[in-house]
Amino acid sequence: MYQRIAVAFVIGTFLLLLVVLYLSISRATIHVVPNAKLVSTTTAIQVVPNPVAEGDMTGVVVEQTFSQAKTFNLASDGGTPVPQKSTGLVTLINKTNAPQTLVATTRLLSNYNATLFRIDNYTTVPANGQVEAVVHADQPGTGGDIGPAQFTIPGLPMSQQKEIYAVSVDSMTGGVAYVHQLSEQDLNDAVNSLTDEMVNGAKETLAAGVDRNTFPGEAYRIEVLEKKSDKQPGTETGSFNVSLSVQVAAVYYSDSLLHQAVTADLTKHLPTGYVMSGVNADGLKVTVDEADAKKNTASLSVYLDGTGVIAETADVFAKERFLGRSAQEAMTLLSASEGVASSSVTFTPFWLKRIPTLKDHITIDIQAPAAP
Repeated sequence: MYQRIAVAFVIGTFLLLLVVLYLSISRATIHVVPNAKLVSTTTAIQVVPNPVAEGDMTGVVVEQTFSQAKTFNLASDGGTPVPQKSTGLVTLINKTNAPQTLVATTRLLSNYNATLFRIDNYTTVPANGQVEAVVHADQPGTGGDIGPAQFTIPGLPMSQQKEIYAVSVDSMTGGVAYVHQLSEQDLNDAVNSLTDEMVNGAKETLAAGVDRNTFPGEAYRIEVLEKKSDKQPGTETGSFNVSLSVQVAAVYYSDSLLHQAVTADLTKHLPTGYVMSGVNADGLKVTVDEADAKKNTASLSVYLDGTGVIAETADVFAKERFLGRSAQEAMTLLSASEGVASSSVTFTPFWLKRIPTLKDHITIDIQAPAAP
């Protein structure tokens, strides 16, 4: 009898050990691929001398008006070639101790095929100095389209021609024009091109004196105050002149502080139960709504977007929902959430068919999100 009791005790102990071992090693990992949800915001940022409110930050506001004129040649395709006088820019150099006055149409003779040019306007070259001047070829045609050259001034005494002369760095152009009917699009393209050119130059001018280490971020407001053309749409021409007056306001700020403020605002736009999974820093766009250089203030609208995913702490991942369920049942529960793209379940040991009934034996594995 005692022998039977001993055998039963051993068997019972062994079975108990198996149960304990099962409970201790049985685990389930629920793998979840979340859906990435696109989230965006446009945040109002105020640049002010003394920040006090949320969304305020310091910066520098500079504003200036720029004016420039430029001649544009129409494309040769489909146009009728018409000889024109080549034009370009020269630097007049005076190595004497007295200023030299040159009247409009003063001749300049190039050392390249002895091509003759004339200056456009009355000019005074300072003593031991230099000045730039616009010139046109004396005769129309491509013979005036010469490369960089040196020019003598035949109208001066021979003794002065080595001391007072001109040089060009860029080629002369425009010896032939291809006549088209000027269109509104031609004018708009020219205005846009000249505006871009002026703004690029303005950026360097406006940044002078600004501590760019402190304020590396920059945004601009551009307003075309006046635009003129010497030709109207419908005119048959090969070239036309555009003059612009552009007001450029520059706002300089700390890009790290701005990014921090906008990212915090972006997070507030996440749906309940979601966390940020990525911020599209390259997509950040700053617009200057208002700028006052005198008060050193500006109003900015800053757009930023990113992606959010459902958080591991969301109710859909509550482990109580999965206790004792099969893998298919768990995946069916998860598929009901729009925040879940797909899911799968793995068991340890592998032959298990149901999720353990102990919460601490369940692991929720949130993987990289699916594309939005």
